[in-house]
Amino acid sequence: MRRLFVVLMLCLSSPLVAEGEPPGVEDLIRQMSSNLASLESFSFSATIGFDEVPMPEVKVKYAGSMEVSLQRPGRLRVSYQDELIAREVWIDGETVSVLAPAEGLWASAPAEASIDATLNRFAADYGVSLPLDDFLRQDPYSVLMAKAKAHRYVGPSVIHGVPCHHLIVGQEDVVWQIWIEANDRMLPRQVVITYKDLPMAPEFIAVLREWDLSPSLPDSSFQPEIPSDAARLDFRELKETRP
Repeated sequence: MRRLFVVLMLCLSSPLVAEGEPPGVEDLIRQMSSNLASLESFSFSATIGFDEVPMPEVKVKYAGSMEVSLQRPGRLRVSYQDELIAREVWIDGETVSVLAPAEGLWASAPAEASIDATLNRFAADYGVSLPLDDFLRQDPYSVLMAKAKAHRYVGPSVIHGVPCHHLIVGQEDVVWQIWIEANDRMLPRQVVITYKDLPMAPEFIAVLREWDLSPSLPDSSFQPEIPSDAARLDFRELKETRP
């Protein structure tokens, strides 16, 4: 873990662009944030990977995926599945509903007026958060760059055929990297988070694809589809369940 921390700090403190003045990291993240915030609706898919450390010196990698549809100010649909859990989330502007399909369980609670307020309340009241939820907020920049200690423009890159800017940002407990499209859309294409202070420095990685900036999202997209035989729980109880 110490070696990884040293390598990451060297990346943040050493010149990583061979020639010319590199683009400003804060400016690129701010532009990406502004572009996302300007969208009334969008959808994307993501391929997820993450590590768990079940015992000393053993790091297990898991895979997953998610589908996201957002319509401001207050509607959100998320379908998430990995090798450990699956969750279906609907926020229709009035109610948050979450289904655990493998367990046949669900929960609901009132939503706030905006997506930001709903995400904040559920994080505070229930300790519940969504993967990649920073990109769903009205001001991703303020969340992403909070407590940033250092940052560096790594260089140009290509993610699934899309030219990108590769950036790295160091915070107190994590180091994260982001690949942002090098075009007018400035969309995030890949994120890697390294939890450098945890044993064996586990990582989370997401590849974001199939962006649609003007999706067709009828009201039914945000209406929960709960099986008639699903049992209802409190959100705190649902959070602890696994197949």
